[in-house]
Amino acid sequence: MADTLNPLVYWGQKDDQIFLKVDLRDVTEELLDVTEDSIKFEAFGVGQKGRNRYEFNLDFYLPVEANSGKYKKTDREIQIQIKKQGEGEVWPRLTQKQMKYPWLKIDFDKFIFEDDSENEDEKAKEAAEKEMMEKIEKDLMSGADGTSLDFKVSYIFLYNMFQFVGYMYVCAILQYHFIKYGIVAKNRAFESVGAQVMVCQVAAILEILHPLLGLVKTGVFAPLMQVLGRNFILFVLIFQEPRLQDAPVVWYLFLTWSAVELIRYPFYMLSSVGMDVKIITWLRYSAWIILYPLGFLFEGTLVIMAIPLFEETGRFNLQLPNEANMSFNFSWFLHLYLVVLAFGAYSLLNHMYRQRKNKLGKAAKTE
Repeated sequence: MADTLNPLVYWGQKDDQIFLKVDLRDVTEELLDVTEDSIKFEAFGVGQKGRNRYEFNLDFYLPVEANSGKYKKTDREIQIQIKKQGEGEVWPRLTQKQMKYPWLKIDFDKFIFEDDSENEDEKAKEAAEKEMMEKIEKDLMSGADGTSLDFKVSYIFLYNMFQFVGYMYVCAILQYHFIKYGIVAKNRAFESVGAQVMVCQVAAILEILHPLLGLVKTGVFAPLMQVLGRNFILFVLIFQEPRLQDAPVVWYLFLTWSAVELIRYPFYMLSSVGMDVKIITWLRYSAWIILYPLGFLFEGTLVIMAIPLFEETGRFNLQLPNEANMSFNFSWFLHLYLVVLAFGAYSLLNHMYRQRKNKLGKAAKTE
């Protein structure tokens, strides 16, 4: 009967695992059997005695997890990994009996001595302490940024709350006066809430600065178009021409603006503190489908109404001769502004459509 051939085996350990490296190449027909107390390995491959069948059988120093043996074949070796039982401890040797096997060697790259285990514990403790100190230092160094972040959140929340309260007042007064005085209230909209709307629209200029200063992540295009467009209608047309102030369309315009903002500002308030209320989000990305076209319709109506009035008064016209040596007819500019308004309406509606598709489309996929 031929003598049993043993391959070279290198072993190492961690607190909870045993590592074996079997020095065999081109291995086939391998067999690995791991019990609580022992390991048995057989394989056909190229070792110290050429291409032959090699095997070894060892009893462990302490019990391991039965059937926990995992192995991986490479071109040069077989790597075996076995899990120790319980919490694990560092073994002084691999085998139960203190015997020296000429083919069993220590894999120093994966070996932890008892003292090394204690050192590793110390190193782990030191690493944890170092990580904690670095975190504390980072927090201290970034204290100003943290304060800045808190200020940003508080400022954005309070700004949106201010605008929300302002437009809630406008909407409430418009409705109250309509209920109390009837249709005649529609001719007094500017008299009733014009000052409040102007305050809100002056404050809205900050919405152009917010993305430029990095206070919000939204783009500057949409607020720029909306704020400048509204302020042109409000301050250049309505405020400058008393006959426009008495037009019922102003009541409808203010009510439409208020309806938009009573949805938009609560959405921004909640977003600034990381809250997402589904109904508010849905309204934010759905109500514009009706309200924005109405707003553009009423703004366009006011521009058309303003053309003959400003042509009559000549306000904002620039006649020759003058130092600039140029003329300007504001009523003709209003004709051009109607084209700009139509283009702006298309761009803003298209922007809102993309936002709605992106926001509500993702929400639907998530659900």
